[in-house]
Amino acid sequence: MTSAAEEPLTPQDLEGIIWQVWTAYLGTSPTVASDDELHSAAAEITASVGVAGAWLGTVVLRSDLGAAAAIAAEMLELASVKPDDIQDATGELMNIVAGNVKSFLPKPSHLALPQVVVGRAEVLWPGTRRLSRVVVGWDGHQVTVELLEGVPPRRD
Repeated sequence: MTSAAEEPLTPQDLEGIIWQVWTAYLGTSPTVASDDELHSAAAEITASVGVAGAWLGTVVLRSDLGAAAAIAAEMLELASVKPDDIQDATGELMNIVAGNVKSFLPKPSHLALPQVVVGRAEVLWPGTRRLSRVVVGWDGHQVTVELLEGVPPRRD
């Protein structure tokens, strides 16, 4: 694992990845801004992809169902979406984002399958610290994307 001074991915890198993914896969130019404020509000949908190997962490998207439905409608080119469409699309979007994040990480780093939690919940990853958090806005929707790094256990 890297130390804070050796962060493999800067908040600006994450902002660039998000902008590129939203532009390419959702056909929109989003506003993307770093947000270092503490965030503890429960999301209606949380999608994540774990990273393991030379770097340990998680890439997380949190949003309301309206934003997640807009993601699904655009990615799947559907006028109306079902709950399964929303889960599939948000999981796949996070897989794409995590794949781009992986290109910045020490080798070898491997991606886990996307995990999606639907329902108002505060999903946490114990043993991690947030490296960066960005707020993404487009067409009246907003989501947050976080990069969490695994913290090695203390050896006392």
